[in-house]
Amino acid sequence: MQKLNTKEYHIKIYSVSRFIISFIVIQGIIYTFLSDYIDGIESRFLSISAFIGMLAFSFYLSMLIGQAKIKLVFTEEAFLHIWERRFLFSWDKDVTIPWKIVDNYVFEEDRTWDSFIINLSTKMRYKINRLNIVPIKDDFGKFVKDFPRLSNKFKREIEHSDGTGLNIIVEGKSKYETKSFRQSIYVLLVAFLILCIVKIVNSGSLASLWSLGVIGTAIVYYWQIIRNKEGK
Repeated sequence: MQKLNTKEYHIKIYSVSRFIISFIVIQGIIYTFLSDYIDGIESRFLSISAFIGMLAFSFYLSMLIGQAKIKLVFTEEAFLHIWERRFLFSWDKDVTIPWKIVDNYVFEEDRTWDSFIINLSTKMRYKINRLNIVPIKDDFGKFVKDFPRLSNKFKREIEHSDGTGLNIIVEGKSKYETKSFRQSIYVLLVAFLILCIVKIVNSGSLASLWSLGVIGTAIVYYWQIIRNKEGK
């Protein structure tokens, strides 16, 4: 039987914890040194601009700190994760996942992070996170699109060669399809309605329009994802 060619994807991945922690630390350091300067600005426009500039700079540095580069390779025997640039202060080793233990995969989209998860028959999982609120040029989109076809192509080759039965790699259930996630959306909806009532009754309440907007858009966004998962 003809051997399959290897396939490579070069991807920028992100550590959510490193990104969030570095953003908080950097923002705190910058504000400590520049708070007096910003508070002394009389122009409201300049003051807001300086604050936005602080956020943008903190976000950019945090994005660099929380970013790593990897090469994902489909080979005849296994799926390979090879570090091209590790996370800061990280010494993680390359990962090899034999096709025989790959059970299913899940692609989870979110408002800030996209995650691709490979669930293994050993009850472990492989996961990579991708920041999606800024344009990033790499092979992540192509990898997500190609994985279902290529993974089964390589796994089928192994199972035919060793005479075992065919075990297709299918799309698994994401967190959006769980009962607990749906219940959390209901809790958000109740919180949204309570804030609306408080806002109507007491216009001076801390339940600002900004809070209502954030909660409302989150409910609409995640409910749409749930509906899409149900209709697939």
